[in-house]
Amino acid sequence: MKTKNITRKQAKELILKNRFNIFNVIFTKKDGTKRSMNARLEVKSKLKDGKLRYNPEDFNYIIAYDMIKNNYRTINVNTLERLRMSKVDYSIKI
Repeated sequence: MKTKNITRKQAKELILKNRFNIFNVIFTKKDGTKRSMNARLEVKSKLKDGKLRYNPEDFNYIIAYDMIKNNYRTINVNTLERLRMSKVDYSIKI
């Protein structure tokens, strides 16, 4: 597997550009623990009429669907450490 170093901004752009691909991320949650997640964007089948009370862009968040836990999760781009997508492993530079 190839490994590339990228910035958090580049990682966010990659995730948003490849919206229909499944990807894996590792980031630090708000409580300080690490989360590894297989996720995908553009999952509409599980949506309910709920609305977010905030704009994720304001906090540099990405809302993604966790393929293992079958629920929506928030990815904090500010604490992103790794991204795996399309057989490429990306290490995030701080």
